[in-house]
Amino acid sequence: MDPASILEQIELQIANVKEESFSRKEILEKVEKWLTECEEESWLKEYNRDDNRYNAGRGAHLTLKRTKKARNLVNKMPGMVEALASKTMTWESKRGTEFLYDGIHLLSMLEENTILCQEKEEERRRQRDQKELQKRHA
Repeated sequence: MDPASILEQIELQIANVKEESFSRKEILEKVEKWLTECEEESWLKEYNRDDNRYNAGRGAHLTLKRTKKARNLVNKMPGMVEALASKTMTWESKRGTEFLYDGIHLLSMLEENTILCQEKEEERRRQRDQKELQKRHA
């Protein structure tokens, strides 16, 4: 093969790798944002379990601001997960390969998270219904 042809093939491969890297970066940024919001959701759950959360101490206003922000993020998470899953499916179908995050299929992670959230919501409903029944029978 002549050197010009080899150089052209190398440049084509470099362009493909750059495009691949750019497309992965876009999804990875969304994954990182999702994981950060999952951490905020966990913090909010812990905060809601804290019996002393109503004690107005130093920095209470900052905690309330964070709480409000975390609640807004939690409310937006289902839409974010859906958009991330859609973008990932498009990416996978275009390339014919699975999108892996830390060696785990991203769509599986998202599906597992969705199922877990649904189970938690069902448990909350059951507990609420059980409390209602107890109030009625008391």
